[in-house]
Amino acid sequence: MNEATEKQAKQEPDRVADDWLDGGAEIAAFLGRPVREIYHLHRTKRLPIGKLGRKLVGSRRQLSRAAKALTAA
Repeated sequence: MNEATEKQAKQEPDRVADDWLDGGAEIAAFLGRPVREIYHLHRTKRLPIGKLGRKLVGSRRQLSRAAKALTAA
């Protein structure tokens, strides 16, 4: 393995549960935004957030990438 591959492997969570954000409040805390804004970004499909029943769910990795893309524009 080269150095870049090793670095990426260390950054990726070992389990899906380590990457999982459960609920609007947890997603908001991760992104540092108000919960209400998270629901708005979900409704407008500007963030990769799904629903599990009535609860919002998301991946830390995908949300990080999407947040960087939103702020880079």
